[in-house]
Amino acid sequence: MSVKRYTVDQVNVDGFEVFILQDTKEQTAAKIIPKLGNNCYSFTQTVGKESIDIIEPPPDLKTLAQRPSSYGNPVLFPFPNRIRQGKFSFEDKSYTFDKPSDSPNSIHGLVIDQPFYVESASTDDGAIIVCSLNSADYPHIERQFPFAFQLKITYALKSANLTMVAEVSNLGGQNMPMGYGIHPYFSIPFSRESSPENCYIFLPASKYWELNQFLPTGKIYDVNDTFDLRTGKSFSGMKFDDVFTDLTLADGVSRCMVDDRDVGIRMVLEADEQFRELVVYTPPNRASICFEPYTCPTDAVNLQAQGIDAGLIVLKPGQIFSSQIRIYMLVQNS
Repeated sequence: MSVKRYTVDQVNVDGFEVFILQDTKEQTAAKIIPKLGNNCYSFTQTVGKESIDIIEPPPDLKTLAQRPSSYGNPVLFPFPNRIRQGKFSFEDKSYTFDKPSDSPNSIHGLVIDQPFYVESASTDDGAIIVCSLNSADYPHIERQFPFAFQLKITYALKSANLTMVAEVSNLGGQNMPMGYGIHPYFSIPFSRESSPENCYIFLPASKYWELNQFLPTGKIYDVNDTFDLRTGKSFSGMKFDDVFTDLTLADGVSRCMVDDRDVGIRMVLEADEQFRELVVYTPPNRASICFEPYTCPTDAVNLQAQGIDAGLIVLKPGQIFSSQIRIYMLVQNS
């Protein structure tokens, strides 16, 4: 009896419902927790005898529940990153987001720790799970962001590629401002046999936003020296929490890469043309890096109100936004 190549299994981990997508031929697996922000908190591939964490997982799911922005692949909507003082105006109305007690700004959107509904799971054309969140089911979201929407996310694992398609539908009768992004953590180095010095970081960005207290000033500069990652720089000693822009696209996508030269493994994150910004973040005292594709920079809705082109998306009633991100590994001589 042949082993089915693609599987989707539902299991209980630390008291949470988890869906495991597997490609048995390529020995890759993705673990998604719909009830905690629909976070794909683990993506692994076995190379030789070693299971490699592509996405950096949390120590356990209780830790992820306590710190939902700190591990895996957090989903950021209706705006990625921060909104200055949690306030913005749109079409002559003012809105206020809740803020964490330790921050003057709202941060990471409204869905990062919210439960998504599992619409379907299938294995006919890859290991696939479709989950959605409808704002009408969440009074605290409607209170802060009174625009009716559905956010639907499809994770698909096929041929060792993890694809993430996001669709946002404006279900209301008014224009809806929005931005979308993800916050994935990638492990560095990939192997026990590797060193950070021989891991090289590539980012196809030629400009970056000037920041003041993590918020864009509105000024954009050409990358140079430390900020120029187009031809690759060693991860050793790297420190970033910055917003890059003016991305070079090839075949309709931008490509960020981690190249682990000790073991000949390269991780690639592809983002389609909807994503005009990329945040690079190196969490302190961690062996990981974040490549965060955003449709807009931090505080885009307030920048746009100042007449700055910040890529704010405005969905008309009934309109649907769609985007795609793909993560995969290239293994030398495989």
